Amino acid sequence: MPRVHASLLEAQALVVGMPIFMGQMSAQAKIFVDRLHALFAPRFSPTFQEQNAGKALVLAFVQGNPDPELFRTYIDYTCQLFRTLEFEVRDPVVVTGTRAGHAREQEGLEERLKAIGADLAA
Repeated sequence: MPRVHASLLEAQALVVGMPIFMGQMSAQAKIFVDRLHALFAPRFSPTFQEQNAGKALVLAFVQGNPDPELFRTYIDYTCQLFRTLEFEVRDPVVVTGTRAGHAREQEGLEERLKAIGADLAA
């Protein structure tokens, strides 16, 4: 984990993709998020470090269900969790309907992702 932490601290932005299983992030994603606390802590935490605050973050959620609003409450909750950890959370990406086909086949998704990348690189 120390090498991962070092890379995270050097990064100007993070993009975290996570599938939604049983209405929330997968167990593997949750473990990753829990381990971020060692570096990214809220201002009220004794481990808060100003230089780690304000890093841009894009969350990408992937779900089999075609309804993009089905898990909106959970997506909003997760965005707020990362805001509490002092990330600058951008609008989340919600990729839906992956049971019916590959995400790469979804109309407009590639253009949206390229725009997000360009925004992060600017």
